This record gives sequence, structure tokens and C-alpha cells, in this order.
Amino acid sequence: MKKTVYISNFLLILLVFSCGQNSSEKELNGNWREIENEYSTWHFYPDSLVFKLTGEPDKKTDWRANKSQIEFEIETLEQDSAGKFIDTTNKILIDYQLSRKKDSLFGTLKNNYGVHKFSMLKTENYNEYLNRKFGVKFTLPKSDSTDLIEVDPIYGMKIFICFESNQLIGKTEFSNSLKNLENDIKSFREKLGTFFGPKDWRNQKFYLGVYADEKVTDSIITESLSVTTKSDFFINNDIPRPPNNTMSIRIYRVYDDGKNNNLGFRKAKKIKTIANTVYN
Repeated sequence: MKKTVYISNFLLILLVFSCGQNSSEKELNGNWREIENEYSTWHFYPDSLVFKLTGEPDKKTDWRANKSQIEFEIETLEQDSAGKFIDTTNKILIDYQLSRKKDSLFGTLKNNYGVHKFSMLKTENYNEYLNRKFGVKFTLPKSDSTDLIEVDPIYGMKIFICFESNQLIGKTEFSNSLKNLENDIKSFREKLGTFFGPKDWRNQKFYLGVYADEKVTDSIITESLSVTTKSDFFINNDIPRPPNNTMSIRIYRVYDDGKNNNLGFRKAKKIKTIANTVYN
């Protein structure tokens, strides 16, 4: 009986908040993830807007919207001319448009710091986000294997492999095919070098993170990712080289661990690789 009363009260609270919203605000309710930065999510609720950015505390605020604009304020800390941190209010105005299906948002954000264009996808989970962002359709295998380990996604270049109309389709986060795999790997390593610094050993943690449909076998993945790349890492760093100046490129197949909104460590299985890096 108590449980029934609790559920009834909860639904009543939601109804009260929902009735206070206009039609444009109701269209925005839900979970949105930025296309330009997948680690940034916006959660619109009838009574609040919650921002989640991996590695930072959540931020919550009130919001309002009409069919073309969203308004809210964020409390922040700024340094004054004396270097002292003071509480400030960052007033934010977004001019936006929704797609025909109301599941894509294209906005121009104006705040105390300037103007910023961005876009977002409204999705139920991270896998759905990847499907829509990269134009692929895959269902990850379930994480019921004892061979799975946790891998840090920051070091993994995303690879997508699936079947479409009985044809094997492969993409990377940079290209719509696997034909540019060598150049894509180079681009990803340059991104790591920019983030960590060109001489940081963490750049060597690079791997290929494969989001493959459950119907795709491990052997197909291995064969599809046969590539040889070149690197100057050991020329630029006075540290011992690997044997024969060659090192295998690790491949990890990502599994569905039921935590599709968590962008922390991913459950994955290390599979056979014939890809490698030759060091100049």
C-alpha cells in the first residue's frame, strides 16, 4: 500500500511540473549528448537542467525555453584583477533549431565568454548515440565472458564494423571506410600527442577500440584491421626501442556491459592482431 501511495505521489509531482511547461520545453525534455564532445551531456527535466561532464561535478540549474531560444544561468568562479576568486553568474542564451524528428539540436550559445556553435543528439544511451553520430547500426555482444577487461576509451581509436544488406561495412571515427586506416591512426596519435605532449609515454597506450555488431566474428575484425603504420616516437624520445623496431597494435573488442551511459572504462576483450607499428 505504501509503495502504491509513493508511486502515485511521484507521478503527481511529475504531472504538476509537466503542466507548467510550454510545448517547446516538453520537446526538449530528455537526455542529450553533444556531437562535438561526447563527454558532455545535457539532461532536461521539467524542474531543472543538469549538465554532466566526465571528470567534473554535475551542474544543475533552472531553465526556460520557447520554440527558438533556451535561457538559463550557471554559477561559476572567476578571478578578479587581484587574482581573487569570486562568485559570478554566467547568463546563457541559446538560439536553437530542432530537427524534424525533434531528436537533433543545432544551437548557437552566447554567454559571458563569447559565442559558441554546437549540436546535440537526443538518445537513450551511448551506443544509440554512436549509431546515429557515425551512421552505423550495431548491437554489441553481451558482456558474459570472463575474458573481458576494462580499457580506458581515451587511448582507443573507435572502429565500427557491421553488416548492411549482407555487406561488411567498416568505419573509423575519422573516415567512412577502413581504406584510410593508416592515416586515421596517424591522426588519432597526433591527437593523443596534443593532449599529453609528444614525448609522453602514455601515447604508446594507443589501441583500436572496435564497436562491432554481435554477428561479426573476431577473425573478421582481425582481417579487416590489417595495417602497418610508421612512427618517429623513439627518434623523438631517448628511450629503449622495441625488438626489431616493431610493436603490435592492440585490438580490443568492446562489449555491452549494461552501463551504456557511462563513459568511464569500457568492458572489452583483447583479440588477435596482425596490425603493427614500425618505428623509424
